[in-house]
Amino acid sequence: MNQMPPDDSNKQTDSTRTILAILICVALYAGYTEYLKRKYPDYMKPQDTPAENTAASAPDAAQSPANAMTPSAAKPSTTSPSAAKPAAPTVPAVKSLDPDQLVLESDAFTVTLNQNQSAIASVRLKKFNDRIGAGAQPVEVLDSPLIVQGIIGDQAANQSPNGTLIQTGVFSAARVNNTVTMSRKDGPWLVEQSFEQKTDSYNLGTSVRFTNTSAQPQSLRGGVLLSQTISTLEAGSSSILPGSPTEKPRIVANVKDSDQFIFTDKFCEDSGAKELNVNNQEVRYVGYDRHYFMAAFIPENTKTNLKSWVGGAQAPAKDLCPVTMFIHQDFGMVSAGASVSMSLDGYLGPKISDDLKKRSLYLVDTLDRGWFDVLAEPLLLAIKGFESALKNYGLAIILLTVLLKVLFYPLTKKAASSAHKMKKFNPEMQRLRERYKDDPRTQQQEVMRFMAAHKLNPMQGCLPILPQIPVFLAFYRVLSSAIELRQAPFFGWIQDLSVADPYYVTPLLLGVGMFLQQKLTPMAGVDKTQEKVMLAMPLIFTVMMLTLPAGMVLYMLANTVMSIAQQQWLNRKLTHEST
Repeated sequence: MNQMPPDDSNKQTDSTRTILAILICVALYAGYTEYLKRKYPDYMKPQDTPAENTAASAPDAAQSPANAMTPSAAKPSTTSPSAAKPAAPTVPAVKSLDPDQLVLESDAFTVTLNQNQSAIASVRLKKFNDRIGAGAQPVEVLDSPLIVQGIIGDQAANQSPNGTLIQTGVFSAARVNNTVTMSRKDGPWLVEQSFEQKTDSYNLGTSVRFTNTSAQPQSLRGGVLLSQTISTLEAGSSSILPGSPTEKPRIVANVKDSDQFIFTDKFCEDSGAKELNVNNQEVRYVGYDRHYFMAAFIPENTKTNLKSWVGGAQAPAKDLCPVTMFIHQDFGMVSAGASVSMSLDGYLGPKISDDLKKRSLYLVDTLDRGWFDVLAEPLLLAIKGFESALKNYGLAIILLTVLLKVLFYPLTKKAASSAHKMKKFNPEMQRLRERYKDDPRTQQQEVMRFMAAHKLNPMQGCLPILPQIPVFLAFYRVLSSAIELRQAPFFGWIQDLSVADPYYVTPLLLGVGMFLQQKLTPMAGVDKTQEKVMLAMPLIFTVMMLTLPAGMVLYMLANTVMSIAQQQWLNRKLTHEST
């Protein structure tokens, strides 16, 4: 069979189709590539190397969007023999300050900062010592470094944190005059935490600024995190009187239209379980209270959120308690390159009423004088006034006690007159009791009828005591909490009126004085059992006074001596008038 020769027209048709298909593919590829380039500007551009990503995320106080490293900066030089591989850029180092640059100092205090933690490492008060005598050092306000960090994200606002929430070792630091700024990068945000020494005493301003370094608007929930490991040890306090102030550190906060929160060591007992949440309210202050001293922060924003919790880091010992507070707000969308900030007015110093009022009227509540504040404040002012003249707080307490006894003298005289009258008619009442001793109901009726006929009222003997009870409690609050009496000497062995008498001399003298007062006070109408109970009161008071501040015992001792003197004088006067 003969084969057919190849058809040249078919070969030309196949070649044309192949060329056309290739052209169509090239056109589609070029068009699709151009479409991707327009829709995604960064498409097909060289990607950053891992070293470049590390450099871009390294914290730098001076870093800004204008200074950020771009991919073009990492292109290899065409003139270099080794240009085949891009050279890894140098990672900017964290900028560190010398230790002396991390110290803010004024006439009132010395504040030392910790760059590694963005923390207030120490606050030493120059006008107050931690002890009396040799080895005394300026008092330290903090139990441990107080971390002050700007925090971004809902993890801190919506759940209890873990130890990784607090940043360490990533802060660059810079100082301008009396302001130290610590900064770090957190994703698209530049977080700058500033500490500023103000001109006012014990005033340290702190603020955090968040700058959006990306090219797109970003939503932001952020604020300032305060964290400190506090000591739960109790020192120099007394648990005999209910509600007595102590030197045990507390967590304090005040929110408008709410009761003042005071978290003591019980707040630390249920670690991680007890939390405080305040949303979109006026937070007046938060802080760490150490009885005579405190570190408090007052948000300048009208409406803020507050979350407080225990934990986040394991306590190094059972008598230490990590407590964290997060003051934050929702800033909404922040434009590219824009900044938002939050400021806190800090007070780190002694709890002196006048100094607290300069910062905030609400801080005075931390003096914790209870229901008797209306009496405590005038008493403190009187003591301070007398001390300015006498130059001794012990003498000032004695002088104030004498004036109070003079003020209450009319009540004392009325009570003494009633007791003297009761003593005069006591033999007749005793005869009535003997006559109806087998009929207690009739006995009571006859005695009451006799007392009414002669206008006898045994309750009048309590008149001088009743008004002195609130004064006593107010005095106790003042002498236990007023920093003016801290380490204030009297005479001899009493070198600190705010702590107990080291040798218990004044409590024992008080017990003896109260016993003499009981023996000298007429107790007409009182049976033998009641008389024995009354004579036991000096012993009870002596035990109570053993642990109370020496200033409080001095007040009670001076009051007892004055009462004995008044009682003796009134007894002679009333006896002379009756004869």
